[in-house]
Amino acid sequence: MSKKDFFFNILNGMAIGIVVSLVTSALLGEILKFLGRYSEVFLIIGNAVNSFQLITSVIIGVLAGINLKFDGIRSVILGGAALIGSGALLFEESGIRIQGMGDLINVLVTLIIAAAIIVLIGDKLGSLNIVFLPFLGGVVPGLIGLLILPYSQAVTTALGDVITRFTELNPLLMTIFICVFYSALLATPISLIAIATVVGLSGLASGAANLGILTACMTFLFGSIGVNNKGTIIALIIGTGKMMMPVYFKHPIIVVPLIINGIIVGATGYFMNVQGTPMSAGFGHTGLVGPINSLALMDGSTSVNIVKLTVAYLIVPVIAAFIVNKLCLKFLPNYTKEMYLFKP
Repeated sequence: MSKKDFFFNILNGMAIGIVVSLVTSALLGEILKFLGRYSEVFLIIGNAVNSFQLITSVIIGVLAGINLKFDGIRSVILGGAALIGSGALLFEESGIRIQGMGDLINVLVTLIIAAAIIVLIGDKLGSLNIVFLPFLGGVVPGLIGLLILPYSQAVTTALGDVITRFTELNPLLMTIFICVFYSALLATPISLIAIATVVGLSGLASGAANLGILTACMTFLFGSIGVNNKGTIIALIIGTGKMMMPVYFKHPIIVVPLIINGIIVGATGYFMNVQGTPMSAGFGHTGLVGPINSLALMDGSTSVNIVKLTVAYLIVPVIAAFIVNKLCLKFLPNYTKEMYLFKP
């Protein structure tokens, strides 16, 4: 296996793992939260659905192991290393607390280290593999991941500082820049929700962040039509654009339509007065988190605001993504439909 294939097998496992762990919550999260007002049963189901996200790093690790042609034991060890290195486990006097999915950048780095160690050890330990491999291939890389976690988190902090600078611009430029920023970085291991939380995005800035997520999903969606299967198309419609990380890394030229669409949709968000909160920023249209929160914050007639949100979240992003994709296919060198092919 080449170094390139080694890296993309891990990245592909991360992409699929994110979809597996988040798609159920994306589909049912807000609906169950709403129904929970009427029956506690829906709250229990909602908690179960959301708790599935807490093992995202484990799912990513196991799927990466399968991609690398590891057996079951090695794949599970890879999942354990990812969980430790994610930084999601917080050790307290009262016990162990899981805080979100952890840092995805750190998960990726930890998986690369763990998988490399497992490959290097191979079958050298013979029957003792089952005894020593969990420590050497799981615990040790996980601990290394914890040591580098502050540096990964520093990347998130630095990007948060960039967003803070954007919020100091006039509102129109702010919404455009934030929308482009979120659109261009969605299909990367960077946690955009974490950035939004750190910065405390609210109002137009939060709305722009959500529109950026939507923009990226629509860009990948129209690039995928006629190339990818129905499952991939539906996942992009739902809002799981991070699954396209392998495609984006292989073909960074996709950033061109992402930026163009981000400018168009970001400007639309300003004129339609799309709003948001620090807790809703970065979710995009997934589970209708973005539109629902925006509707609650917008002044004026509810019916008029629904029309505005329809324009900002549906009409303009769809039309822009369709036209920009066609123009890029015609005029942008080395831009082809085939590069959007996603191979799970």
